[in-house]
Amino acid sequence: MEKTEQKEEVVIDKIVKTINKLDATLTSLDGIEESDKKHTLKKWYEEKKAMHEIKKILHEAGRYEKYDEKELDQWDEDLNTIV
Repeated sequence: MEKTEQKEEVVIDKIVKTINKLDATLTSLDGIEESDKKHTLKKWYEEKKAMHEIKKILHEAGRYEKYDEKELDQWDEDLNTIV
């Protein structure tokens, strides 16, 4: 296998792990009884975290240039002002 193919496989594996973690988290949140608004907000945040991680993985692989390391910090601040 070529070195490029190995790198792509590693990137894909990392993305799959991130998506699987998101699925597990969302499934877990579905089992929790909370107010709809708070529940929806947690789901939104988990999806944003997963997207941020995928962007980071792709950026590290040289496939995504718009990655902003501080983006997640901004979402944390936004979430804290809402909650």
